[in-house]
Amino acid sequence: MMKILSIFFKGLFIISCSYGLSLTLGTSASFDTFISYYTTQSNILCLLVMFIFFIWEFVGHGRNPRFLRVLKSMATVSILVTFLIYHFLLRPNITPEMINVSHGLGNILVHYITPLWFFSDYLIFDRKGTSRLSDAFLYTIFPLYYFVFSNFHAISGDLYLYGTTTSQFPYPFLDYNVFGIYGVSAAVVVITAAVLILGMVFVTFDNIMKKPEQKYQTHLYGSISIKPNKKRQHQLFGSKNISIQTKNAEITTILEQNTINDLFFPDADQ
Repeated sequence: MMKILSIFFKGLFIISCSYGLSLTLGTSASFDTFISYYTTQSNILCLLVMFIFFIWEFVGHGRNPRFLRVLKSMATVSILVTFLIYHFLLRPNITPEMINVSHGLGNILVHYITPLWFFSDYLIFDRKGTSRLSDAFLYTIFPLYYFVFSNFHAISGDLYLYGTTTSQFPYPFLDYNVFGIYGVSAAVVVITAAVLILGMVFVTFDNIMKKPEQKYQTHLYGSISIKPNKKRQHQLFGSKNISIQTKNAEITTILEQNTINDLFFPDADQ
């Protein structure tokens, strides 16, 4: 049942995410401009990762490789960055000239629906307690990649309008002409540190959400199929094992005593 629900949930996400990207593409000046935004690329990352996991439901045969779990976690953190930065930093500073873009359905899908839906998929279906603290450093790969990408993209000469000013960068805090090399470097360091902290929070949350082993059911994402080991079973059922061992020992002692009487005192009553 959980597997069917997971397939259905992921399939609808793929449709919703694709639709949101298509709507934002329609409001962009060109495909080159559309693909240059972190929002677009983080949505595409989630779309690809979800498609991989959708196919894996059919061909995975119950396996859950670590590299797939890390990839899913990285995509989750990356899309949460999109949601948090837009909602708390960009949206409050939207100018009246941008209202037609910032309040469209496509904008809502890529900034709110996709991030929250993707995170919900993790909450409902993903196996918990598998993340490591060192994984948080891997989560910074995508934001750092985007910084390098934006610098190469700026060479193409595309211009972005912010009120009355233009820029070669899709986000003002990446513009060297506005903040200078030290200002941009500081912004990148702060954002990378924030992503690292968010990744650590995610790893901590993931481990807190881990359920006791004996409560897991056998499913690819929402459970652990490995049974508790003997040592764990002994800890869980120690008192029961002790009582059983005590009873077995008493029965064995009685049987041994009866056997000894039968062997060495066959005529004891004569």
